[in-house]
Amino acid sequence: MNNKIYTINFFIGVIIGMILLTFVIWLIPEKSYFDGEYPSWRQQKDYTHTEGNESQIIFLGDSAFKAAVIPALIDNSAYNLSLGGAGAIEMYYTLKNYLEHHPKPREVFISIAPMHFIYLDRYRDRTLYFHFLAPNEQIESQLKIFKYDDIALIDKFSLMLENLQFMIKFPTKYFQTIKTSELNRGSINEENYQQVASERGHMLFGHDPDWYNHYVPHEQLTVDFHLLRSTDFYMKRLLKLCTDNQISVHVVQTPINKMTYATAQEHNYFSPYLEYLKGLSKEFNIDIETSLNFYDVELFGDHLHLNGEGAKIYTDKLKQRYKIKNQ
Repeated sequence: MNNKIYTINFFIGVIIGMILLTFVIWLIPEKSYFDGEYPSWRQQKDYTHTEGNESQIIFLGDSAFKAAVIPALIDNSAYNLSLGGAGAIEMYYTLKNYLEHHPKPREVFISIAPMHFIYLDRYRDRTLYFHFLAPNEQIESQLKIFKYDDIALIDKFSLMLENLQFMIKFPTKYFQTIKTSELNRGSINEENYQQVASERGHMLFGHDPDWYNHYVPHEQLTVDFHLLRSTDFYMKRLLKLCTDNQISVHVVQTPINKMTYATAQEHNYFSPYLEYLKGLSKEFNIDIETSLNFYDVELFGDHLHLNGEGAKIYTDKLKQRYKIKNQ
């Protein structure tokens, strides 16, 4: 009997301890413990949700697009709302929230790499982990993923439980990060937040000028293109959001280098992706670029992301191609 009482008291104590620890985690500033990706996600969310931040030209996409487009060289009211690891899910809610707080932009440019239609690359360890989505958006997006993607019932239960842990900041998801950070990341995260804000959302990712001399093929480029139905649903939802609001929308391609292209060409990676985009162009009657742009390896900071010089060249070409003029 004493052992039974002890066991019950022990588990009650653990539950109370977890509840108290969860409460403490909510009191700790996020910037003091999250990693280096957090500032750009937080800054973008703050911008889209803050009244008065108005942009006539918006860029939506992944890290390659965030690195490639320098808004200051495009237009006085341009803003790059792309995010590292983001796909159609994150960009749909980005534009949705932007429109709820601001007048509609006159143009939207979208660029999402093929890999983000194959994988939900950072949906859990950034989108949910950083609390990028509101609770209702988090639930809605997960239910859409369950509806459209092939996920076993037992896995759905596990994922919903994990979602709940993210939503309430349960210690099993956050305590180790807090412990490892020693709560000393606040200054560098604040500095990076201010940097990306001053650059109107532009941010470089690759910083190795010699990357091509020790290139290792990225595993996500060594697979065939198999479209996730959930990403297709959200991509179409994003395009419909633009057309319903009578926003001029362009889907464009960020440059790639021939080393990366050679890796992808060993598999059925680009061709089905470009065919998929052609279908979207016909369905929505919008401008979609369905050819690839090749830049020299010296213009990249790694296998996927343009460096500063490459970004200047691409931004200038984008501005010329679409005849964007400062307003």
